[in-house]
Amino acid sequence: MDGSDLVRSVKAVGTVQGLRAVRSAWRRQRTDARELPPRGAERARVPGVLTGVEPRPGGGVVRFA
Repeated sequence: MDGSDLVRSVKAVGTVQGLRAVRSAWRRQRTDARELPPRGAERARVPGVLTGVEPRPGGGVVRFA
């Protein structure tokens, strides 16, 4: 790695996306997490059936079961 590669790497880590990539790589390589099964896709939490709506100034209240 020469100087220009190092500068490019430091600039990449300075971005939010680069920081997330570094954190993700660090988590994958942790010693205590190596033997754990890989994480699967996470399902979105669904709030349930809509039971009521109350309009209010500037927004409102939405109620779920």
